[in-house]
Amino acid sequence: MTVNRTRRAFLGVAGIGLAGGCLQNGRRSTSLTMGVIPDVDPDTAIEQNTELAEYIESELNASVDLRTTTDYAGLIQAMTAGQVDLAYYGGVSYILAHHRANAKPIVVGSKDGSTDWHSVFIAHESTGISSVDDLKRNAGELDIVFGDPLSTSGTVMPTYYLRQRHDLYPERAFQSHTHVGAHDAVMETVAGRNSDVGALNARIYERIVEDQSVEGSISEIWRTPGFADYPWAVSTALDEETVSSLRDAFTSLAEEGREDILAQQNVNEYVSIRHEDFEELDDAVEMMGLRSDGDE
Repeated sequence: MTVNRTRRAFLGVAGIGLAGGCLQNGRRSTSLTMGVIPDVDPDTAIEQNTELAEYIESELNASVDLRTTTDYAGLIQAMTAGQVDLAYYGGVSYILAHHRANAKPIVVGSKDGSTDWHSVFIAHESTGISSVDDLKRNAGELDIVFGDPLSTSGTVMPTYYLRQRHDLYPERAFQSHTHVGAHDAVMETVAGRNSDVGALNARIYERIVEDQSVEGSISEIWRTPGFADYPWAVSTALDEETVSSLRDAFTSLAEEGREDILAQQNVNEYVSIRHEDFEELDDAVEMMGLRSDGDE
């Protein structure tokens, strides 16, 4: 089978088989629409998930339509509109999809025995900023850049920890406060000296440093505590048998020796997850006023 891949946004796209794996009129659908957030540029997001989509096709004997959106909000809207069956969310976008579309998490990635994720603050070395204390002292003279406004590790949690632990409110503490979308865009913005400091996902930062894919003198200045992030979640349209098969497919990757797929996902294995594991993040989302616009 060949996975159908596209980088078009979900919204406004008509004619997609959107109820993959669920029972319709007594017959099981053989199509599954799989969406991924653009936490890196859209082409890379598709590339990093193509082998996984092909694996799921094989395990479930279903046709998988792999898609991404132009931003994080688009994937939330896609599940709300019934346009996606299985989605790779950031933690915050999952929380919002849970409240708006009753999305249910099934698995989360584990690396080195931990399911926690972290944000990392970086600075261009020309700034002389080497610690969070330096950041606090000089905030009013610095430009800071974040990822997508709904990115857990690129915006919400670094902002949350700056507020909670250091009494720094980015929207008023820094000289400027902007969003550039994906984590690699944050890295490139700081490396290119178009911003002094930035925040992004720590694992993506480490991979970029290891691959030497961004040129520029950058240093890590602070890493946040760990938090829940990046679940795969399903739509309520899927029947329980399909949900169980999906969970089994993910959790079997390690024992089936699919290290190639796991490496692309930046994890060692997938483990089962429940919404209750995201309660602390849910509280942070509510505290920061993100559950508005009709959320329950």
